Amino acid sequence: MLIFMNNASGTPLEFHKITTQKEAEDFVYASYLRAATHQDYAAKDAGKRHPELTRSLLRQKSIAPCVVVTGSKGKGSVANMISRILQTNLSVGLMTSPHITDFRERFRVNDTMISEADFCRLMTQIRPEILDIASALPESVCISPMGIQADLALTYFSEKHTAFNVFECGKGAKYDDVNNIRHNYAVINRIFLEHTRELGDTLAAIAEDKSHVITGEQKCVYFAEQEPEVLEVLVRRAKAMQVPYKIYGRDFQAENIRYACSGMLFDVVIGDNIYPDLQIPLLGEHQAKNCALALVVCMDVMADLCRESDTLYIFSDTMCNQIRRQLSAIHHPGRMEILSSDPFVLLDACINSASCENVKEVLRHLGISNCTVIVGIPEDKDYAGVVRSMKDVAARIILTRSGNPHYHFSPKQQESLAEEGIGTIWTDSVKQALTLTGSCPDPIVILGTTSVISEVERIFRQS
Repeated sequence: MLIFMNNASGTPLEFHKITTQKEAEDFVYASYLRAATHQDYAAKDAGKRHPELTRSLLRQKSIAPCVVVTGSKGKGSVANMISRILQTNLSVGLMTSPHITDFRERFRVNDTMISEADFCRLMTQIRPEILDIASALPESVCISPMGIQADLALTYFSEKHTAFNVFECGKGAKYDDVNNIRHNYAVINRIFLEHTRELGDTLAAIAEDKSHVITGEQKCVYFAEQEPEVLEVLVRRAKAMQVPYKIYGRDFQAENIRYACSGMLFDVVIGDNIYPDLQIPLLGEHQAKNCALALVVCMDVMADLCRESDTLYIFSDTMCNQIRRQLSAIHHPGRMEILSSDPFVLLDACINSASCENVKEVLRHLGISNCTVIVGIPEDKDYAGVVRSMKDVAARIILTRSGNPHYHFSPKQQESLAEEGIGTIWTDSVKQALTLTGSCPDPIVILGTTSVISEVERIFRQS
């Protein structure tokens, strides 16, 4: 039998009760880390991911109705908004990834993350079923960390008797274990070129992968605003699987979008209905569009649940006010988050040039330019595209790295950009990068992968 070892003690995990969060997290990644040394790093997901391994297990545990959210950007924001809105009437389980400061953030019920005791207990509980699947696997094949997390989430949500669950896919859908979960609804947020190494190097290829969130079991699938070639792929899949679909700009949309003192203010139009003056404490027009996407899903979910329980569905003023309160309480760290107003510090988990347009739009509306821009993006991501996009609003650009050993950063980024005539400053840590900003009064914009965002959040909390 395959045995995963505890990194700290060398004790076989199948004989060792998981008692710490570190041990539980180690188990999530044990199979992946074992197989990674035998895999081609450059291979597509189709060649190295095996969601079929957890399919039967996750489908057996899929009890409550559910929505799965995919896309290239904003998946977490939409998933959080759906969860928040549905909490007006339901107990809601939410699984998102990655986390910002604590791994347990990935598993929530009614916006409260799983306790460390429950996390360890349930990981111990599901471990035998994961080891049973893994026992016959060759060294180059692993059980995806997303599959193990989905197993734990479903187990936890079932124990908590949630009435509805929300799951965020990883980078794709076709080869993502989360897509094994029976889901009555699917959401595809904006798609652009990202994760090209794993998903494909064209918009159509990436859209095709993510379109597999449509499995044929859905009551409806919801499409965010998309490029025409992307929408063509998504609509073709929906029609082939005979799943009804709703499209941003045709069936629902955000209108009258404006910046308020603490976020965005806008109207949402769904069919013939208008929901005016909704407010969220998040910045950027894209967040208003994310909210319209989340709201149309929730309206349909609540209507369907009421019909199924023979309850008359009425979207009352009371419910509307409850939704407004839930939306105004949204907190999504590292997503266009203002950490300080004096000096101005904006933090966003932006790792590609397409997302920079949202950042620059926010800066324009706030009247901010000549920034110190800190960029902490691994070398296999679009660090160069982000720097190119931000250089016209930057007084200086600082490159940095996180302490996460699974991501590769190096001064080669600075050398590569210098060949394009773009001058940057290299730093060996987030702390060093932030220290450098202290010598200059410029506004600060910090963009990076989630491990960088996490380190920034910790530093600001301690200061």
